[in-house]
Amino acid sequence: MWTVDGTLPEVISFLSGVNYARQAGAPEGDQYDGGSPRALLDWLTDEFSLPGMAANANWISGMRDRYGTDEAALAAMQQYAKTLPSEVDRRYEIGYSE
Repeated sequence: MWTVDGTLPEVISFLSGVNYARQAGAPEGDQYDGGSPRALLDWLTDEFSLPGMAANANWISGMRDRYGTDEAALAAMQQYAKTLPSEVDRRYEIGYSE
């Protein structure tokens, strides 16, 4: 829905962009809680980063190696996202107010 073709590189780029925008857009003094984009990026880092390399340098190749296809890798990301508690994104829901 939010990428041109829904490819693995596009989805990871989108998540990275949303995470950066949320981090950069947090009002001064507010704690950035990360939400699901950060949780997914942390999962990618934990699962696919190699020591001595940039955290994101091996995400795509690592996912392709483990899951075989981009579609299977995206499905694995979706499965992981489903395990996140619903309150992970509570702060960013439309119409939410404290």
